[in-house]
Amino acid sequence: MTAVSYKYRPLKPNSHEIRMLQIHPSWRSFSRIKCSLVIADLDDLDSEAVPFGFYEALSYTWGDATGKVTIQLDGCSFEVTRNLAAALRRLRAKKGSRYLWVDAVCINQADEQERNSQVALMGHVYRRAEQVLIWLGPEADGSKAAMKLVTSISDIGVEESDMEASLANEAHRARWQDVARLFDRSYWRRVWVRQEVALAKGIVVLCGDRMMSWDALIEAAIFLNHNTADFEPIAAELTRYTSGIYDVIGMDILREMILKDDRVTLEDVILHLRQCECTDQRDKVYGGLGLVGREVSMPVDYGLDKVTIYTNAAIAAIQTGNSLNTICACQNLSRGSNLPSWVPDLEADWTARKLRRTENLDTLGSAGGFADPTFSFHRRPDGLFSLKARGVIVDAISEVCAEFDNHETLFEVLEEWRALAVKTLAAARPPLSDDEMRSRFWRTITVDEELRGLAASDAFIAQALEHVVEGASGAIPPIDLRYAQSTFNERVHEDAANRRFYATANGRIGLGPSDTERGDLVVVLLGNALPVVLRKEDSHYLVVGETYTHGIMKGEIAAELDRGALAIEDLEIY
Repeated sequence: MTAVSYKYRPLKPNSHEIRMLQIHPSWRSFSRIKCSLVIADLDDLDSEAVPFGFYEALSYTWGDATGKVTIQLDGCSFEVTRNLAAALRRLRAKKGSRYLWVDAVCINQADEQERNSQVALMGHVYRRAEQVLIWLGPEADGSKAAMKLVTSISDIGVEESDMEASLANEAHRARWQDVARLFDRSYWRRVWVRQEVALAKGIVVLCGDRMMSWDALIEAAIFLNHNTADFEPIAAELTRYTSGIYDVIGMDILREMILKDDRVTLEDVILHLRQCECTDQRDKVYGGLGLVGREVSMPVDYGLDKVTIYTNAAIAAIQTGNSLNTICACQNLSRGSNLPSWVPDLEADWTARKLRRTENLDTLGSAGGFADPTFSFHRRPDGLFSLKARGVIVDAISEVCAEFDNHETLFEVLEEWRALAVKTLAAARPPLSDDEMRSRFWRTITVDEELRGLAASDAFIAQALEHVVEGASGAIPPIDLRYAQSTFNERVHEDAANRRFYATANGRIGLGPSDTERGDLVVVLLGNALPVVLRKEDSHYLVVGETYTHGIMKGEIAAELDRGALAIEDLEIY
């Protein structure tokens, strides 16, 4: 008998109709998976016509598209990936149907118009689900033992000191390698799972035949984050993705933001999702729209290209947030993406760590916070959009040092930076004390920030003295950060990596993007938290990237504007 392929029954246009997957029960674990699709209206789930009292939503990765498995859907053949088939088999009950929303089956992926409308509803689908089921995949790579160990970290009867001792014990290394592999699963790096986890009422985590709560997973991730000195070397032996625990913590931060404010700003969503993986790069915008408030009007349209979608997202983020901070996510001017320079390229890796997070601006200050932002968008002759904004050209970069891009050359690079700092600051009028010269340089290479987003204290900056080369002296003595550890050392490695130290025509020092060149301009846009480096090109400007420039980070240029030493200008950025 020839198998009959499944044909979708259309959903009503301009409605909130969705399909729900009914998994039929079976007493036999490996019998063929049989399912049905039920159409229901999200706005009328309490109707007597709806055959289920509640539903669950599956959060998973599609997995390898080759070697698919055929299931039975309303009596017809339907192909799903092996990972999804394993999830359906794991979730199938012995008695009674289970109702599950699964994107690969419930959305007709071949119908672009339906895909557009259903993707726009996904946030509502996950919000309304009784619980979200995270499927990490079948048992493999010691996952059963890893799930058990992760769960035990949060057990009331287990002392944290015992876990710390186990983590540092070489004899227990294999156990923690299993945990590292669990956090290395591709699920944690995918775009769509952020929204699915953040919007869930409740969450159950499944891997093979083991399960645990979301809270247990988070407690384990936090524990490992606090013990990174022991855990990261274990994880690094297995994979370059040592950030799985940070992915989990990041998802929980989004979840907390939703629980607190019921939404996340589009700017935060864009910055969070840009580091994630997806098959269609446009999903780095569409995969987070369910997290933002209703004031963001951005229809899902897979008929648009990436340049249009990324530009629309940047415009929407700037307009709804009434802030130009989104452009601080722009790096790599020579990226060749065809995007305007002020639009973040969500597909490209950042070469340097984002300097400051939105939630830390209250304690760290705002360079342009003395005035409200002024901006508008205009279509250029080439079809792209320019950004017109008001700002202050504070200074011009006169000298640029080598980039810190290799730990092995850190001492030599810092020596070059130090020499330029001494030369620049020694020429200051009135003269600076040795203490002030040291403070300015050391605060610049740490962007004046401690761990956890706190403003750098004098005690934190004084840690640099622990790294002074033996017998060295001078206003700014040489420091060696290659060996001894400190939080000061950690901040330099995080914030100065893949950046260049520079001096300006008016005696300022700063830390700029790797693309910074002599002649570039240090600019504070009105309302912007961070200064940016702009490059003049004909009658317009290009964004090189965000920068730290000592002495202008907390709105100090307002006083210079009052004295008439600086002026506000209209700037058009291509």
